[in-house]
Amino acid sequence: MLLVGVELIHSLSAQVGFSAKMVFNEAGAVFFSANLQHSDQKAPQISYEDNYAGNAMAAMLAPDRIEIRYHKDFSDARVTQIIRRLVAEPSLSFMREWHVTYQGRTLGV
Repeated sequence: MLLVGVELIHSLSAQVGFSAKMVFNEAGAVFFSANLQHSDQKAPQISYEDNYAGNAMAAMLAPDRIEIRYHKDFSDARVTQIIRRLVAEPSLSFMREWHVTYQGRTLGV
């Protein structure tokens, strides 16, 4: 699984009141600063595009929270499976207890 920007999100997560973003799918995740746009962050096999044109989802990250935007190609079950794989990665273990929502619904991750 490709992971880009893990050091950034790890250091930000130690701060009170941080904000960051993520673009992700089964291939991996790209973590980046909240002042950048989801659609500008790409990695091999990971591309978020407006109007569901890309193959990845967009998420906002905050202390103990992952808020995932809706994407028509991703069911709740699929998103849950992807997030479980992500947080199972040793370098993302600090995210394992974070609350995850998809389109405002809590996912049982």
